[in-house]
Amino acid sequence: MDNEKGRERLPDFVCAICQRTVDMQWAGYRIRKDTPLAPLCAYCEHHYSAGIGQPQHGSFRDRREVKRGFALAEALRTAAMHQKWSNHVIA
Repeated sequence: MDNEKGRERLPDFVCAICQRTVDMQWAGYRIRKDTPLAPLCAYCEHHYSAGIGQPQHGSFRDRREVKRGFALAEALRTAAMHQKWSNHVIA
């Protein structure tokens, strides 16, 4: 237990996109709207989901899950494009 009330802090995790360790010691003991959620750090979640815009329907958590799914798909697409074009030879 990390505090006197018997609550444990949120666990640290490694971002699935950038492979950085996310230290959750400053996140507190509950999930807020700006708390990083595994498996994405806050930077990757915002950077890779910038093209989707704001979903209009569903609860806040549902909209955030849609954006996180889009961010993972966009990171995968970006990695595939990089792989394809890094092997491309310009004559």
